[in-house]
Amino acid sequence: MITTERLELRKFDSKDRKEVTSLLKDKDFMAYSPTGAMSEKQAEDRFEELVSAFQYRDIGKFCVVERTTGQLIGYCGLESFDYKGETVVELGYRLRVSARGKGYAFEASSAVLSWASQIGYMKAFAISEPENRPSRYILSKLGFKVCGEGLYQDMPVKFFEKCIAHK
Repeated sequence: MITTERLELRKFDSKDRKEVTSLLKDKDFMAYSPTGAMSEKQAEDRFEELVSAFQYRDIGKFCVVERTTGQLIGYCGLESFDYKGETVVELGYRLRVSARGKGYAFEASSAVLSWASQIGYMKAFAISEPENRPSRYILSKLGFKVCGEGLYQDMPVKFFEKCIAHK
């Protein structure tokens, strides 16, 4: 578990199923996603991936909980993906609409990048649709730089990169 000033980042577990699958089926929560709002089956499958991620790899998405309310507000973490023929780690985050614009994505992402550095990762990537200005702003504030553009799951995107190694 990772604790920040306002957030708790923890692994997902079975008690989160109903809330998370509901979010994954919500078009506003899933804006700027290659899948858009998910079907019941897609949401269930994705939830199982979120729960089991750390069992099979040393990385995954953390459940993001607002500490003062205890409300699950989204997720943030790392997942593997292929970039130019190389397997790399990608920072990803997604928050409820009601939690956006409060600095939570930056706070959670900063904590995840620090954790990733501590467990030995040297660099992280991120993906954003060109028109997703809020996400591009967060990535810039985190120190990510554009390193390319292309398609991710048939969605036009910009790729970002950041060195996270401790010096």
